[in-house]
Amino acid sequence: MKMVKKANEKPNSGNGFSDLMKELWEAAVALRGTIEPADYKRYVLPIIFLRFLSLRYEKRRAELKSFVEEARAGYDVGLENLDAILNDADEYRAGGAFIVPESARWENIVASAQRDDIKTHLDDTLQLLEDTYPDRLRGLLPRIYAGSNLTAEHLRGLINIFSRDVFRQDHGGDDLIGRVYEYFIGEFANSEGKRGGEYFTPASIVKTLVAMLEPTEGIVFDPCCGAGGMFVQSDDFTKHSHRLSFFRPGIEGFYVSALPDESFHPRDRW
Repeated sequence: MKMVKKANEKPNSGNGFSDLMKELWEAAVALRGTIEPADYKRYVLPIIFLRFLSLRYEKRRAELKSFVEEARAGYDVGLENLDAILNDADEYRAGGAFIVPESARWENIVASAQRDDIKTHLDDTLQLLEDTYPDRLRGLLPRIYAGSNLTAEHLRGLINIFSRDVFRQDHGGDDLIGRVYEYFIGEFANSEGKRGGEYFTPASIVKTLVAMLEPTEGIVFDPCCGAGGMFVQSDDFTKHSHRLSFFRPGIEGFYVSALPDESFHPRDRW
């Protein structure tokens, strides 16, 4: 399968997003083959997660690179070793991102998609991420592709779906890949019937709970965290104010957004 990116994709708010979510879902389902929905989600969701990690990394690196270039242009003598900023893990964490190992970056996943051993290669990529961030990801990204019934051709198709240009575009601060992840989890839950309720609470219910709690700043702790809907809806409630920190059992600070945007600027630490 030839990897082709669709150009000029730009969803609008409202029905535009709904149509895009449905299109992506239908494209993914078309690649399911004979795999049961309960199993298929195990193969789709990690790919969305890999795309999310790369997008956040790319965005943060672009911000840091812009800062470095501005500092050099302004002859800011108070800053030394500017290039070190581009590889400073703390600078990425301050912007809600990980430094993604080179082979695990999306561009390299796409470049490797035509390999005969792509299933094993993707397992190795997940293992690399776990080994790189054991305190955050240990046990969350098991090796599942090589031993699965998902064909290499269908796996390439999934990679192709999430390589679309639409994911790189600015959507007015809207986290498109986050919305896709949430939508897919909801659709997988619907396809499983009652079993789906074991790990996913409908967004409408979570949104109502958040509206009742009215979180504005501080820590949001979800001891029953499954898909993370409480965190997503809480962040939406504050209009991404960056005044909330999110914690779940076993993965403390998996996603942190605790400071105003201006506090993320590297000059505050260099």
